[in-house]
Amino acid sequence: MVVAPAPSVRSASVWDVVLVVGGTALAVTIAVLVIDRVVPVSRRLPYNELSGHFFAAVGAFYAVLLAFVVVAVWEDMNAAKDNTYVEANALPGLYFSSTQFEPAQRAEFQGAAVTYARAVIADEWPRLAHGEPSPQVEDAAKRMRKALLQLDPQTPKQEALYGAMIERVNVINSARRDRLNEARPSIPGYLWFGLIIGGVLVIGIALFFGAPKPLPHALMVITLAMLVAGSLYYAHLMDHPFAGTTTVTPDAFRVALKQMGQPVE
Repeated sequence: MVVAPAPSVRSASVWDVVLVVGGTALAVTIAVLVIDRVVPVSRRLPYNELSGHFFAAVGAFYAVLLAFVVVAVWEDMNAAKDNTYVEANALPGLYFSSTQFEPAQRAEFQGAAVTYARAVIADEWPRLAHGEPSPQVEDAAKRMRKALLQLDPQTPKQEALYGAMIERVNVINSARRDRLNEARPSIPGYLWFGLIIGGVLVIGIALFFGAPKPLPHALMVITLAMLVAGSLYYAHLMDHPFAGTTTVTPDAFRVALKQMGQPVE
């Protein structure tokens, strides 16, 4: 089978994380130095108690919201991974259930199951980074549905296997629809806007605390900024489960190919 080249996507690396978090730390360091010059410590110290109460309330609200988002995208990513095994596990069952039918029918099902797994790995998986389906996988799925409708079970054993094959084909199609849906980000743009603005405000409040020495103040604000930036960036990566450093891999389909006695590559 000739597989058309899929759209390329640049995966996030550890260096991207370092760049985001390190860039945030650098920007906050510059902000601390500027504020220390523009607003002297003597003018900020009298407001520390009031600022502290306000920061505690705002920080707690933002922390709860950010934790909710991180947990939600983490669960979505795990669900996407589990769903790939549900889809892939149905392929070997379909492959071996067809052995009780006529050679031509058996060859059609087995060929479609192998083609499906290979096309998912080679063509559809790279496209998932863009939330796009693969025409090759869709064609293999149509072949399975068409071949299923053409079967005419004659014996009780074939009838039992036919029912199991219907169920497995339905599982494959349903799980693939779920996988394509999971490839699209689940966090809406307006929520990202609120999270970023909220993070900027929380860090901004911390910048105006008065401290006798600038170094401890700078270290505290930099630590806070790095935690916020790192959490937001990892939430962004997990919201794209098929692209980036936290990507879900097509290992389930490689396992399915091995179970069907087919070479993985």
